[in-house]
Amino acid sequence: MDKKEILEQLRRAKSAHIKWRAYAQAIVSGLPVEKEQVPVIHTDCAFGKWYYGPGQEISHLKSFNAISTPHEMLHQIYIEIFKLLFGEDERSTFKKLFGSKSKLLNENRRQAKVLLQDLISISGTLLEAINLLESEVKDITHEDLIAL
Repeated sequence: MDKKEILEQLRRAKSAHIKWRAYAQAIVSGLPVEKEQVPVIHTDCAFGKWYYGPGQEISHLKSFNAISTPHEMLHQIYIEIFKLLFGEDERSTFKKLFGSKSKLLNENRRQAKVLLQDLISISGTLLEAINLLESEVKDITHEDLIAL
C-alpha cells in the first residue's frame, strides 16, 4: 500500500469516528438513531475495524499506539451511556420501590449528558492522536514505507 492509500484510509477512519461521536450525541439528545450507527464494542465501529484491521500495517509507527487507549475509553463511556438510556437492570427495582419512572429517566438522561461531556473530551484526545499519526505518515520516507 502506498502513502496516499494509507492516508485515505486513515482519513476515512477519522471521519467515521466523528460520525460515531455525532450519533452518540444524538442518542443522548433523544434523537432516534439506528443501533448499527453507534456500535458499543470498540472493535465493531468503522474506526475500530480500520485500526485493528488494515491500520495494523502502520502499527510500528510511534504515534499509532497512542490511539488505542482513548478509543477504548470512548466505547467504555458509551457503554455506560447506553446502559443509562436503554438498559434494564437493578434500577427497575428501585423504580418500583422509590420513585416514578419519569424521575429515573430524567436522572439517567442527566447522567448520560455528563458522561457525554467526558466522551467528547476523550474524542478530542483521540482526534489529536490521529492527527499526529497522520503527520507521521506524511513524513515517512518511501524507503521506510516499502519496509512495512
